[in-house]
Amino acid sequence: MKPFEKFLNDTLGTKELLETYLELRQEFQRLGFSENDLEKPPTYSSRMMELFHKFGDTQKALFNQVKDYGFDITFNELVNYMKPLMEKINDLTPLSKNGYNKRGDNWDED
Repeated sequence: MKPFEKFLNDTLGTKELLETYLELRQEFQRLGFSENDLEKPPTYSSRMMELFHKFGDTQKALFNQVKDYGFDITFNELVNYMKPLMEKINDLTPLSKNGYNKRGDNWDED
């Protein structure tokens, strides 16, 4: 285990990031999204956007915290560390196979 990984195991920032990710997955479930919908969501709820921005801000803050403690880490290393933890959350919060949301009116039809 690399030193920064031990730090990430013990910091509250990691827990906060994972909790936000869990909330985001639960919002995707509530909206009936499939995994494919995540690439181009059929709809955007205000809660989903709030959590999306919170996740990004928390991830950036966690990266900066690790750097501030003197660990030599790249952003990709942080992402690679978080990936298996997030995949566990994905397993706990499966999305629908096909999704049931249809894209709303784009206001560009005659």
